[in-house]
Amino acid sequence: MVVWSPFRFNCGREMANRLAIAPLTTNASNDDGTATEGELEFVRRRSANGFGASISSAAYVDENGRSWLGIGAAHDGHVSSLGQLAEALRASQGLAILQIYDGGRIAKPELIGEHCLRAPSAVASLRPGAKTPRAMTAAEIEALIASFGKAASLARKAGFDGVEIHGANHYAVHQFFSPRANHRDDHWGGTLAKRMNFALAVAQAVRDAVGPKMIAGFRVTPFEAESDGYALEDSKLLCNELAKLKLDYISISLDDYRMSRPTSETRDYKTPIAQRHAPTVSPITEISRVIAGRCAVMASGGIRTCADAEGAIELGADLIAVGRAVVVDPEWLSKIRSNREASILPGLPNDENEIAKALSIPPRMVEYLLSRPGWIPRL
Repeated sequence: MVVWSPFRFNCGREMANRLAIAPLTTNASNDDGTATEGELEFVRRRSANGFGASISSAAYVDENGRSWLGIGAAHDGHVSSLGQLAEALRASQGLAILQIYDGGRIAKPELIGEHCLRAPSAVASLRPGAKTPRAMTAAEIEALIASFGKAASLARKAGFDGVEIHGANHYAVHQFFSPRANHRDDHWGGTLAKRMNFALAVAQAVRDAVGPKMIAGFRVTPFEAESDGYALEDSKLLCNELAKLKLDYISISLDDYRMSRPTSETRDYKTPIAQRHAPTVSPITEISRVIAGRCAVMASGGIRTCADAEGAIELGADLIAVGRAVVVDPEWLSKIRSNREASILPGLPNDENEIAKALSIPPRMVEYLLSRPGWIPRL
């Protein structure tokens, strides 16, 4: 089966198999952005099963872009913590990849201060109770690009094998590309080509910072379901440009790879949304055709069995990121590898205390997971 075969990235680093742990928000870090022992144990237990790579929860690159109580990669004071995280992610000698992000307009005012909320344009998110951010100045945009490069340098110093830019799920990089969030008329917005500029500048800054021998990846939402959002054809053009920057992979963010369903900005997981730009073809297949082997394609969303992983590979993916399945069952990969799929846990225990204890999930992460009904199944 392809899923168990090794994969070599453009930079020369190699995964022992095609399976990676997807970036999973723990919401369980210390106030200063350092990792707690609880979240280190969460990733250590899951990484120990033999994944080819493990991708961290997203680390903020700027204090004013924090969207949850997570890890930081914003200054030298974070290096020691990042080193501990890299070690935990490499529990079974798989590759350790740091995902980095900025929240933009969906940063949390209670973490950064309401006056610090900034974004491409002064347009509020669709999330309930969202505040209207102020539009960033050109100087602030340049500084934020530099912050992504700085975070990548910190990842290199901390011993990571690579860095993934979070350009999906409605965070700042996504916002610059979205016509819903970006109403600028300068170098950073206005036309489709200009709305690409921020993502491309961040990708170049990260590629430069990590050098040619580390992995550089980019996570993208393939289309927006909301009104006035971008379509698959738009993201294909972005991915084509990203592939020119010598990236090692592009990760396609979907809630379910089979249904071509991206994460809505409201994050209402129970109510289906009308997908204005829903494609009739697989975004995985379409983006794979555009990339044409220049870098790897990673697929995610709804991977619960080995057959699911192989199904995504058949659509054109080279690599598979597994998220919710390993949250529910930390030993998911061991069970898959030993043909014990029937014993995989189908959902979280009903007892909240049992979730934390039995599955090595930090208590604040349990609260975070249960605040998003419909996303994680329960027993």
